[in-house]
Amino acid sequence: MAEALLLERRRTGWDIPLGVLSVIAGGIALSHVALASVISVVFLGWTILLGGVVLAFNGVIGWRDAHRRWDLALGALLFLLGLGFLRNPDVGLLTLTLLAGSLLLVGGFVRIIAAFQPDAPRGLLLFSGSVTLLLGFLVLNQWPVSAIWFLGTILGIELILDGITTAITGRLRPVRTAAAMDEPRQGVPT
Repeated sequence: MAEALLLERRRTGWDIPLGVLSVIAGGIALSHVALASVISVVFLGWTILLGGVVLAFNGVIGWRDAHRRWDLALGALLFLLGLGFLRNPDVGLLTLTLLAGSLLLVGGFVRIIAAFQPDAPRGLLLFSGSVTLLLGFLVLNQWPVSAIWFLGTILGIELILDGITTAITGRLRPVRTAAAMDEPRQGVPT
């Protein structure tokens, strides 16, 4: 018997306070969407910058492996992108909002097209695609002004929804279970 690692959703005593804190943070983010937008760009900038450092370090350590040499170049690019977000969060905010609006627009078109495929959940895909397309159009139509409110609004809504979900259903936790290993079949022709 071998152990398997599964994810199980359980609620503990900490999940309710964490969920409530997440809802409060979401409410604060929604009440200051411009500040929340800038904070999200700065946080993303630090994340990208540190990820670039780790990837570049991985490329230097594994220089003898030809595949890992690309990690150095990619790490350097990520470092520069993160540094750009940190040095000029306004440009990062404009860029991310433009990218998000474009992805929403394309995603809406793709869902609407997918609705007409055989055996597709047509109504759900048409509704979802229409809402996504409309949101993408609103963001791009109001760009660059939408950069002030879009990312902060999305962050606030996500914090509230995640907080409610955590408080009600708990968080995913790894659970070890005993799993039977398949024994090799003998005498079966291949």
